[in-house]
Amino acid sequence: MSYDAIYYIKNVPVYVRQLPSGDIAVWHPIHELVGNIVENICRHHGRWNSKYNNWIIFSKFKSPVLNSLSEVAGY
Repeated sequence: MSYDAIYYIKNVPVYVRQLPSGDIAVWHPIHELVGNIVENICRHHGRWNSKYNNWIIFSKFKSPVLNSLSEVAGY
């Protein structure tokens, strides 16, 4: 699977990929601290997809979520 961006938060990769719908998927390996950070960024901007253990961020919130991930990652 190819990803459009990878953000490293606390040295843990957070993968982002564009979906055909225009939404984005945000996934990271299990890590409690990074999970809390990503959840705080993604909550209220999309929905949790329990089948794939990732966040689906609605297209209208894509920019603020990506900006927040970038800021937290220190980019």
